[in-house]
Amino acid sequence: MHVLIARDADELAEIAADVFRERVRARPDLAMAVPAGRTPRRMYARMAQLQARAPIDYARMRVFSVDELCPPAPPDGYFWRQVRAEFLSWANVEAARCRPFAVDAGDLDAMCTAYEAAIAEAGGLDLVMLGLGPNAHLASNEPGCARRRTQGEVCERAVTLGLATIMAAREVIVLVSGEAKRAPLARMLDGSVTPEVPASVLRTHPRCLVITDRAARP
Repeated sequence: MHVLIARDADELAEIAADVFRERVRARPDLAMAVPAGRTPRRMYARMAQLQARAPIDYARMRVFSVDELCPPAPPDGYFWRQVRAEFLSWANVEAARCRPFAVDAGDLDAMCTAYEAAIAEAGGLDLVMLGLGPNAHLASNEPGCARRRTQGEVCERAVTLGLATIMAAREVIVLVSGEAKRAPLARMLDGSVTPEVPASVLRTHPRCLVITDRAARP
């Protein structure tokens, strides 16, 4: 595991944007699970600015969700709405190359099985980029959770890439910003590898990059 410490949230966004663009430039057909949330928001804004000045081709990417809230959250995706608005709206990735979770499906277990099959058909995920939860969870994998449907803050259920799927990705990047994340980041990086700290499993991943700022990692 490699840790990059940025000066602040703005520099973190700059580094993350550069890394994202570098990975796409190196492999235009990158199969990537892309993040939503507050920390990626600055990254996407930075990427949009860079695209206006120094464009790269995102059109061949295969874009997957990291996780998604189930109804009564919006059936077209609470997190996916952000990804569409802040990334896909200007990146020109065709809808056929995007795979959000179909949370309006009648059978969520079957939908998740089909989702895993789609990842396999893509040759596996080249990259998963995600944030770190306040209790050191990854995606919607809460401590002690063994199923693909977990509790979230906005509704009772969510679907998620499981820890095994995340670990199978060829690279994992974790974005961590803010003083409030000091405790979970420390538990992720410094404690023991345990199901009670889901993010700790990434210490065993062969290619994991953590991009954080001084507020979260002094």
